[in-house]
Amino acid sequence: MIKKIEIFLQNLHFRQSFQIAYEKVDSAPIIVVKIADSNSHYGLGSASPEEEVTGEKVSQGLKALRAKLNKGFFDRPLELIYYYHEKIQKTFFGLPAAQSAVEEAILNLLAKKNKLPLSLFLGGYRKQCPIMFTICIKDIRETIKEAKEVVGKGFEIIKVKCGLNLAQDLQKAVQLRKMVPKKVQLGFDANQGYTFYQAKQFLGAVAKIQAVFVEQPIRANDWQGLKKLSLLSRVPVIADESAANFEKSLKILSGGYANGINIKLMKCGGPINCSKIFHLAQSLKKITLLGCAYESNISITTGTALALALPFDYVDLDSGNLDFDDDPATGGVLVKRGRISFAKQPLKLRSAR
Repeated sequence: MIKKIEIFLQNLHFRQSFQIAYEKVDSAPIIVVKIADSNSHYGLGSASPEEEVTGEKVSQGLKALRAKLNKGFFDRPLELIYYYHEKIQKTFFGLPAAQSAVEEAILNLLAKKNKLPLSLFLGGYRKQCPIMFTICIKDIRETIKEAKEVVGKGFEIIKVKCGLNLAQDLQKAVQLRKMVPKKVQLGFDANQGYTFYQAKQFLGAVAKIQAVFVEQPIRANDWQGLKKLSLLSRVPVIADESAANFEKSLKILSGGYANGINIKLMKCGGPINCSKIFHLAQSLKKITLLGCAYESNISITTGTALALALPFDYVDLDSGNLDFDDDPATGGVLVKRGRISFAKQPLKLRSAR
């Protein structure tokens, strides 16, 4: 059983400011959960609340975890995974990032205890897979420069943030397609930045350069607009902010509101819900993109386990140690030549707490 629980807050600092359509950030607060059993096996989980998307504040998650995640919470053997899944969903209702942190910690502890990679616990599909690299909103010159650098590092899928200036976005898309090799796939993420008619124009334009997807082109609550764009566009429309939680993700998929969905641990409430959404999307022949928020290497490692366990169409896990020098955890994940896999070094905290 669980003998020790640690919960702490840490603020991570980006190497450079990161701008999307609705915000520009220099740092990201995360909550770390560590649980350890009597044999000194331990599991890590982390929460990176997306307040703009799910309404979950860091302070709410931290308060709930400190109040409710105690030794008494673990009243049955950890191997009863679905018992704990249901308990986590009820106990931390409305706090999907907190839910994910607890479930991650339990699953990571079980995997470590049984000397198996978490990807085998969750499915077991591949040992490595390509990931995309995200370029935040920058001017055209800086965007092209970074794109060339990224291609030089072996990435073959680039996601470009857009949504602030339609004219510049259109010009940027055309120039990018000219400047990067044809084998490099280009996707775009507007983060709700366009009106319906702007989105329609943008989708038509990027179809000509063979963009592979456009994420969340319009406001998250414009369900009918999203559905119309998905039906009209030759470029697949991926829902992200519209899929703000598990229930909305199911609505999008079952109602045909988008051509695909961005599934994030921090939105859906943990690895098991992530797996449920994936299987539903796949059964409906929808595009599956495994995404991330501004996350610690801890939850990026859990995300990697899912990416290797299940055949996601796209994997967008370029946070953690790729973004932050002060991430609390090392090991776990290796990114090399645009592909992600488990590192030889196990996931662990940088220093004992």
